[in-house]
Amino acid sequence: MAIGYFGRRLFRSETEPSTSSDSHNFLLSAALALLGLLIAFTFSMASTRYDARRDALLREANAVERTSLRFDIIEEPTRGKLSQDMLSYLDARQAFFAARADMSAVERADAWTNRVEERIWRTLTDWIRVHPENTSNASLMQATNAMFDLATTDRVEREIHVPAAITRAIAIYALIAAFLLGESSAARKDHRPFAATVVFVLVALSLTLIVDLDRPATGTITVSTIPFDRAAASIRAMEAGNPK
Repeated sequence: MAIGYFGRRLFRSETEPSTSSDSHNFLLSAALALLGLLIAFTFSMASTRYDARRDALLREANAVERTSLRFDIIEEPTRGKLSQDMLSYLDARQAFFAARADMSAVERADAWTNRVEERIWRTLTDWIRVHPENTSNASLMQATNAMFDLATTDRVEREIHVPAAITRAIAIYALIAAFLLGESSAARKDHRPFAATVVFVLVALSLTLIVDLDRPATGTITVSTIPFDRAAASIRAMEAGNPK
């Protein structure tokens, strides 16, 4: 509102006739409507990204369980080697989830994951070359590929955010709306700023929520890793019960 008062003092003299209240109301309504539309669009985008991250983690949890079950059909000693690598893979992925905004920890977890993926793939392809007649080869390759692909998908989903240009546009729209609201209040000689303050506090809270929702590593609204943790616990329990 202060912006609007200042602009009114700067561009208008005391003796200038008052601008039509209908014109003020129209401009103010249009500005607030556009601001609300932009906030709603941005919130929808951030919410969609959150849902995509949650879906990627759930699908990855299902993929690691499915792949672990596929490995059980392989004969020893290859099965034991793959099982140990799978446990290491679970540790690497959980280290990635726990790293959150610590980029050095994220990079270490990514490097760890890549090393384990290479070991698993090399062991699996070596076994398939020796047993080309095995009817389960295709399902083994597909399940392992899906597990690796979903880990990559999860990493990418966590790096995609609402474009900064959109948040800048919201800030500009909010400033314009504040100017018009202040000018409209000045024209009506309304020196009670409570309503305007409430409006822009709500705008600020909306933007805070959008940023929080869009930053899964640093915000308070995070994607729960419980599905993956349960899958990992199930695989570890199964491996603990398997004869070595």
